[in-house]
This record gives sequence, C-alpha cells and structure tokens, in this order.
Amino acid sequence: MGAGLAIAQIQEEVFLRNTDHELHVYRIFGEKPGKTIMIIGGIQGDEPGGYLTADLYAGVHLKTGNLIVVPRANFYSILLNQRQGLTGDMNRKFSSAKDSGMRTSLEDEIIQILKHLIAESDCLLNLHEGSGYYSPVWISDQENPLRFGQSIIYDAEVFKVPGKNRTLYLGDLARKVIARVNTQIDERRYRFRANNHNTLSENSKHKEQRKSATYYALTKAHIPAFGVETSKSIKDLKTKIRLHKLVINTMMAEFGIIQDPPCITVSRPKLKYLLIKINGRHPFAMRPGTELGIVSGDEMVIVDIIANYQRGLVADVEDLGTSNDMHTPFRVSKPTRVVVRKDAQECGWVDLVPCASSDTVKRGPKRVSGETLRAQQLQVDVDGEMRTVVEGQTLRVKKGSRIILKGIKTTVPQMDNDVVVNLKGFVPPKAVNDGQDLHFPVYTEQDFLIRYSENDQGKRYPIIVTYEERKIGKFWLELTPDRATRHRNDRDQYSCHLSTR
Repeated sequence: MGAGLAIAQIQEEVFLRNTDHELHVYRIFGEKPGKTIMIIGGIQGDEPGGYLTADLYAGVHLKTGNLIVVPRANFYSILLNQRQGLTGDMNRKFSSAKDSGMRTSLEDEIIQILKHLIAESDCLLNLHEGSGYYSPVWISDQENPLRFGQSIIYDAEVFKVPGKNRTLYLGDLARKVIARVNTQIDERRYRFRANNHNTLSENSKHKEQRKSATYYALTKAHIPAFGVETSKSIKDLKTKIRLHKLVINTMMAEFGIIQDPPCITVSRPKLKYLLIKINGRHPFAMRPGTELGIVSGDEMVIVDIIANYQRGLVADVEDLGTSNDMHTPFRVSKPTRVVVRKDAQECGWVDLVPCASSDTVKRGPKRVSGETLRAQQLQVDVDGEMRTVVEGQTLRVKKGSRIILKGIKTTVPQMDNDVVVNLKGFVPPKAVNDGQDLHFPVYTEQDFLIRYSENDQGKRYPIIVTYEERKIGKFWLELTPDRATRHRNDRDQYSCHLSTR
C-alpha cells in the first residue's frame, strides 16, 4: 500500500473455491502503514476458540498497520470437528510440503499459500486450544510441563537470523505480552505462561514442533512466531475467545498496530434462506424447514446462503457430492435434504422432493439396462472453473492444472449417483481403489501413470464411466503443456539451452 493512503481497506482472496478445503484469506490495511501480523485459526478443526477468534479480525478497522487473517486454515477438519485433516495434522506438514510448487493434496496447496503469506508478515500468531494448563513445574495431571493450555509457545528464547546482524528475542516478547495480558485476567488458572519448547535444541522434548507453522516462520521466514493456546478445559467459548483477543490485541500494540477492537459474537448460527436455481432460471429463496419440489432430471444448483454469519458457511446435499456442495450442479431424483452448516454446527435445512415426470423416472435401478443407461456429460472443476464435457469428447487442460471430477449426467437422471467414473492412470489417495475418482483432486503435473495414456505418450488419458462393471461412456482428458512446461521438457530431452524466440 502506498504511504499516502488514508483509507483502511480489506481485501479477500478465496482459494480452492467450492471444495471442502475452501480457504479465505483477508488482508486488512490500516489508514497508515506499519507492521503486519498474520493470524491463523482453525489449522486443527476441533479448536473453535481459535478459528472463531480469528474470524473476528477478518473485518476489523485498522488505524495503523496491517493484518493478514486466515480464520479457517483447515476447513475440512473444521467441518468434521476433528484435529486431523484429510491427510493428517496440517500443523505437522510445514517441513514436508514441497517448496518447489509441486502439490500432492489440497492440504499441501494450503501449506504453500500459508508459507507465502508468512513471508509477507512481520509476526505470526497461530491460534490453538491446548490440553489442560501449562505449568513449568508439576502441580497436577492437568497442570504440568507437558500441558499446552493457557500458554504462549515459542521455539527458542533467542534466535539469531542467519547471515544478518539481527536477533529475535522471542522469550522477552512473550513475557512482556503475558505480563500485560494477565493483569486483565482474574482467574489464576486462566492466566498465560511463557512456554519455550526450545525446538531448535537437540534436547527439546517437542521435536515434532519442527514440522509446525511457527517453526517454519521462525527458521525460514525469520520472523517471531507464537502458538497462542487457550485451554480445552475451559468450556465457555466466549471466555476462550476473550482470552485469545487479549493476547492478539496486546501483541498488535507491541507492533504498533492500532485498531478499533472487534466485539465478541457467539450467537447461535441461523439460516435465513437458501438461494437455489433450477435449470439456470431465477433462484428460489427457500426458508429453513421448507420443501422445494423438483421435477426429476432437472438441474439444481445452490447459489448462495443467507444467514446471520458471513463466513464458515457450507451447504451439503445429503448423499450427493461432498460436504461443500455450493455452486455444484446436481440432478435430484430421490428425496434428499440440503443441510447448511456454520463450521461444524448445523443451522438449517431445506428438503428437496423430486416429482416424477414420466414412467421412466419411476423405474428402479434393477430395471435399468446397460443399453438404456448412457453417460452424457461430465462436469469438471479446472482450477476453480466448472467445465462440461460431452460424452466422447476431449477436455483439454494445461499440464500443471488441478482438476476435480465433480459429477456425471446420464440418460437416466436417478442413476447419476450410482455410476463409477474412473480416470485411467490416476490413483486417488484412499485405502481401497474401487475405481471411483469423483471428488478427488487430480494434480496433472504429477499424479498420472503414463502407461494408461493413449499410446503411452503421457498426453491423453481415458475417463471411463461404468455401471455394474458395464461401460456406459467414455471421455478424454488431454494434457497440453504451457510454455514453461514445454521448455522444461525440451531442456530435459535435448540437454541444451533454449534460445529466446
């Protein structure tokens, strides 16, 4: 931002849109320039005190300085209200996620985004809820050196930045913030303590933290980084949010970031209405608990959620799609329900009731023959853009794109959800490979077995649709190299320098 800018601004970026891992990033710029603090919440999904606190800072007004706020770093685990994400603990992936840009999962994509954001920041606060209450000496099973709750965690007392005449005094900063915060906390157990994990030392008891976001921020981005841990033993959510806010506000003051403080809002989430389009026409505004009749075979898309919150909302069409089915077209042929959730909490629903349009729709699956049932269209998310491919035709994407096979349309709408869509050469990350590749992210730079491609050339891969092991359709995926990829391939093949064209 320019030094002369006198208007506070908020910029929002959305990554992995319409997936279970949808990531919202908020950049808040103050009226006057200054330092930047990054706030991460929800990197572990069973810690609502962290992500609901971060949420409050996504819309603050700053007088001086800047914030980068990621309220829900791991939306997938938040929706399930569990610590583990799709491929494990996201806060243990910062040492293994590849810096080269190669991606193996949506979570690795998120890690790369977070690393770039950390590089823009002057300090990182990663908001958590920890077990029990940290104490440097043993007091009880719930209050001892191995507990994390009510502590500010850092990886070294002092860190000398390699190659530069600069030293970070993390311990002094943590203790200074804690001293100011604790004067505002009456309950002794709720007061914070400095918790040096001494992660850089070979004698550290917390070497697993070398895979964490704070360790990465300290050792790679060379900025002070802290894990702010309220206690899971504190049952009142409002209290945990208030304690997190005290630390954030005090740390912001230490960095000269001046704000109009956010208020605490933990009212019960409530759906006002859903906007649902049928066959691309003007949307119906459906209030919670109501019923929408749909002719079997018509296409339904959820286009918006109107609720008393703006962030953390998803709509889940039960038995179809994934946990986040926003903007994904479906053909509904049997009764189902659209459940709206704010994070992991259900806040409303709308019933979808298909009405038979012909005798064909009334026939059960056992009476559908391979000759009658044919694949018609394949819906594919290509780097966030929905594209439709007609049976027998080819989807061309640049090599390096991320694609997700989102759904199939067949000649018998009620069978759309019963067929198997198999992208040959791709092996999804699941225990048993049953051939169903819908809804898995495919990284076209790295995820393919070339022997399944046409003529073993690694260019065109078949997508086969089957029902009860009978082939009912075929599509093609063609990988077209962009200029950078083509140049890399030429260098590898001919081992020579490319001339500028």
